Amino acid sequence: MVTKILKHELYAIFRVLIFFGIAVLAFAVAGRVLIAVMLGSADGTAGLLFVLVVMFYIFAICALIGAAYALGISRFYKTLFTGEGYMTLSLPVTPSQLITGKLLSSLIAVIAATALSFLSMLIFLAGWSASAMQEFYDLFGEIGNAIATIAWNDPWLVVEGVVNLIVTLPMILLLLFFVISVGQLFTSRRKLATFGFAVGLYIAYSIISSLLMPHFAYLSVNVSTHLVSWIQIVIKIAIDVGCFLATRYIIKNKVNLVI
Repeated sequence: MVTKILKHELYAIFRVLIFFGIAVLAFAVAGRVLIAVMLGSADGTAGLLFVLVVMFYIFAICALIGAAYALGISRFYKTLFTGEGYMTLSLPVTPSQLITGKLLSSLIAVIAATALSFLSMLIFLAGWSASAMQEFYDLFGEIGNAIATIAWNDPWLVVEGVVNLIVTLPMILLLLFFVISVGQLFTSRRKLATFGFAVGLYIAYSIISSLLMPHFAYLSVNVSTHLVSWIQIVIKIAIDVGCFLATRYIIKNKVNLVI
């Protein structure tokens, strides 16, 4: 049943997300042509225009990935806590299957958007001259150098970074699922209540993080950076599991579809 939910959700998400993807690819092609024209010009403003084009292209990629997240969250809310919820909750599926299907579809959308962003980047960079590549490297090369240095000196940090990313991606979605679910427990002013709960949760998270950071810094310097990484991973896994179970409980026992 999860497979059927997944197919339905993917269709609903990608029929909208595809337009964002087409726009990013079109921008990559147009930007590539525009940059070729600018770099071949003797106009002194070409360098500034080059930077602006790169900046707007990055914004387009962020919009694509942001849309993938937003559509997944929107589908979770719309199909469970609006009028569609009556039909969704009447299906022969468990709350766990519903959450899993919506989580996986959202993650697939985010991963697909990220992959498409890399594809558009290949188009954007195709055929650049050595001088153009140097300008691009000057803008972003330092980040790549820092990552390469870390990977060379301590490959395990890269492994831990990948694991951290794997547990962080669902954590963001599950936290939002949880926030939306808690907001639906109120019978009036749900949007305001949801927003207030989200702000309160963010403040609490920020306070706890600020309290833990000195201890993490101490452990990193005096014990091991790896220990800190794995503590963070375990905390994120606990948040993933906790949000999943809490959301499942609300959907199973506390759903109130009063619109």
